[in-house]
Amino acid sequence: RECSGLVLLSSCHRTTEQLQQFFTDSRRRGRYPVTYRAVTVGVPAEAEGEIRTGLCWQQQGDTTVVVPVPDPGHRSLARKEVKSTLTRYRVLGAAGGCALLQLQPRTAFPEQIPVHLTLLLCPALGDHEHASRVGRVLGVPFLLPPEAAPTRTQVLDEELLRRLGLSPQQLRRLPLHLHLQRLVLP
Repeated sequence: RECSGLVLLSSCHRTTEQLQQFFTDSRRRGRYPVTYRAVTVGVPAEAEGEIRTGLCWQQQGDTTVVVPVPDPGHRSLARKEVKSTLTRYRVLGAAGGCALLQLQPRTAFPEQIPVHLTLLLCPALGDHEHASRVGRVLGVPFLLPPEAAPTRTQVLDEELLRRLGLSPQQLRRLPLHLHLQRLVLP
């Protein structure tokens, strides 16, 4: 699962099309019908803000991954090789080096929120796909390029593991702490 929380299912093709059009029209009008909550490893430097970047699919070995493109060119955007993405966030609480964030994606792209949290240097707890892109030197986080950070089980410090009551072996089964909290429907 990409996240927990609400799931919207439809067996009617017409209804599905109407809902997709509603979400597209809502974003165009500046209304954002989807709200997520996430527990992050790390606390963003700002209490609220936005993450804006281009995203694209990139082949790495035998897998395809979503990678950020900080300054996408007009051509790559026009050819739809890269999509400009935006997520607003707000820190709802923080303790022990972790935070609870409210997130409102203003655009839609697969894996947008986990990638954006990684760009904040605060990956979601249980993000075993993107968290390896955040390195640490003397406790200070920094961003690694996707090709230098292969996918692996998220690494947590011993104090956090202890507070969570997890052994390092249990860590790989830790689910992604991203929750679709609210979905506004017409």
